[in-house]
Parts: sequence; structure tokens; C-alpha cells
Amino acid sequence: MGLSPSVVRAVIANFSTAKNLPELRGPCTLDHVGRLTGGTSMSFDHGAAGSERWFPLMDRSRWKRRLIVLVKAAVALLVLWGVGRHVLRTWHDLQYHEMAIEPRPICIVLSGLVYLAGLSCCAFFYEDILKASPTPIPALSAYRAYLTSHLGKYVPGKAMVVVMRAGMSAAHGARAATAAIATFYETLVMMAAGGLIAALGFALGGPSPSMTVTLPALGQLELPFYHLAGLFALGLGLAFLVVVLPPCFRRLSLMVSLPLPGVGPEALPRFSAGLLGRGLRRGGESWLFLGLSQILVVHGLVPAGRFEFLSVLPVVIASVALATVAGFVVAVLPGGLGVREGVLMVALGPVFGQDLAVVAALALRLVWVAAELLTAAVLSGPWFRSRAADPSEASSGPA
Repeated sequence: MGLSPSVVRAVIANFSTAKNLPELRGPCTLDHVGRLTGGTSMSFDHGAAGSERWFPLMDRSRWKRRLIVLVKAAVALLVLWGVGRHVLRTWHDLQYHEMAIEPRPICIVLSGLVYLAGLSCCAFFYEDILKASPTPIPALSAYRAYLTSHLGKYVPGKAMVVVMRAGMSAAHGARAATAAIATFYETLVMMAAGGLIAALGFALGGPSPSMTVTLPALGQLELPFYHLAGLFALGLGLAFLVVVLPPCFRRLSLMVSLPLPGVGPEALPRFSAGLLGRGLRRGGESWLFLGLSQILVVHGLVPAGRFEFLSVLPVVIASVALATVAGFVVAVLPGGLGVREGVLMVALGPVFGQDLAVVAALALRLVWVAAELLTAAVLSGPWFRSRAADPSEASSGPA
């Protein structure tokens, strides 16, 4: 196929680094493999600096794809390391608390399913936030990104959750910065709902057991445990609620995003009272499911009829919510490990007894990790991989 020098120059001019190409004289043709032949010889001075700078650029996309694969593999290995370390430590703790149990697998399985139902409520709210942004994504993509990224919380620092969720959402058209902000907002709203639900649950828990506190100046004091836990939970819930109020969080988001190039007000979702209300409602539903998941774990460990589970449900929901919020506050530990279990053991002790409270808290952690792993494996399969957004479409929003 014959090509005139002017046509070849026009094509090559589209490459920003083609300024060092040699002058073409005479007609040129493309051979059967697409190489330029004819006209002036296309030899280059291999010793001249920059004489073949455009050849590596043709392989840049291939190297970029390889780099992306390596980064994804590194993230996957880091997450699996965090989860494995977490499970081994929890299993090791369980072995120190031997007690007579009558395991019922059906209750354990139901506990995991109910836990996933609770996470789904939060996933729907994450989708709501992206819907209120300039770059919404399909519901299934948001759901998949939310549930799969939960494994990132077992990596110390919890930042991996944001990295995974923003990356998976951006692959389907969301702006990475918007997805990261949506992740923070969803999490903080859930923590606010958790604190408020915990305060309400302890208030409805009936007569409060006493706990002995030794103070340097006052000596030993008998204090109502549920009242203290409820007040602490209420304080945490109100603190998070103030942060997620639309004017406050919008200003906070702008302050955080200022150092990032290309991130401005146009990248933020439209925070409103209606969006916050939906988040608190979905967060409340989520905590109900999570508390029921703990009840099912206990029901799967001890003989049926030992406890009136409905009567202790408010306190169990409050205990799970308070323990999770407290574990989130101590963000340096992976998944709130240690803090969450410690608070849960203390809060459930008056209800189930100390030994069962310890075993139930550790067993709940294993059930939740197993449910998250299985869900991530299913959602990462090729049957759930919807088509990623075209790069031009993903960046169609204002930069």
C-alpha cells in the first residue's frame, strides 16, 4: 500500500515524541507486517540520544498493563496475609477457652448470611452516595466493590479498604476521588448510627448490672454498667453525627482534597439531609442484622432454650454496635482486632456469662471473616465481572 511522505508525517505528528524522526523523502509503502518501506531508508542512528524514543512508547501500554497486574497481585497478597494473620490469632485465642458447646452448623451459616444482609444495607447506601455524585456507577458494581473491599480492613491502618473500593469503583466509571470520599462518608454515617443504636439498646436493656470501678480519690464505686455504656455510645454517636452533617462534611471534604490535584467541589457528591437520613436508616437496619448475627452464633454454640434470646436482643445489638464503633476509633489495629472483642466480651458478660461471652465474641469474628472471604471469592469470579467503563467514559466528568 503506497503512502506519500505527507501522509506519513501527518500520522507521525500525532505522537508527541516524534520530533527526532528522520526526514522522509519519496513514496513509502507498508509491507505485510505493517513496516514502512521504500523512500528514504528508515535507518536510525542508535547512538544519537532520543533517536528512537518513540519505540518504547509503543510498548508503554503493555508495561502499564503489567504494572497494574503486579499492583493488584500485591494488594491481594497483602489482604490475604492480613486475613490469615487475623484468623490464626483469633483461633489461637479460642483454644484457651475450653467450654462445653453443642455446635449447630445451620445457626452458624445463618449468622454469616444475616451478617451479609447487614453489610448489604451499607452497600446500598454507598450506591446512594455515588448516585448523588457526578459519576454514578451500576448498582451491582457498587455492591461488588463495597463487599469485596471489606477484606481490606484486616490490613493494619484500614487504608486498604479505601484503596480497594475506590479502585474497583473507578473501573466502572466512578472518579477515584469521589469513590474515596463516598467510602469515608458511608463509614462515618454507619458509625454515627451505631453509636445511637447502642445508646438506645442499652437504655432498653432493663435492669443494669453493676460494675466496680476503683478511683484514686473516691475508692471503689458501684456503677450501673448499661448506663455508662449507653452514655459512652451516645457520645460517640453524636460526635460522628456532627461530622457527617452535610455542611460540616462538605467543608471537611474540601479541606482534605485541597492538596490533591484535579480534585475540587465538582468531585463531591451532593450531600443533603435526605441522603444523611437514608444513611442513618440503612445504618440502623445494618446494626439490627449484625446484632442478630451475634445471637445466632450464641444459639449455635449452646443448647436451645438456655437463653431467652429475644429478651436480650436489645443489649446484644447495643454491644455489637458499641464494640464495632470502638474498634473503628482505634484505627491502627486491623479490623479493630482486640478492641472490638474486648468491648464485646465485657458488654456480653452480664448477659451470657463471662466464658460464653468470650467464646461468642471470638466465634463471631471467625464467622464474619469466613462470610467476607466467601463473598469476595464469589463476587470476584468472571460471572460477576461486568464490563469496565471505557476510559473516556470514566473521565467524562469534570476533572
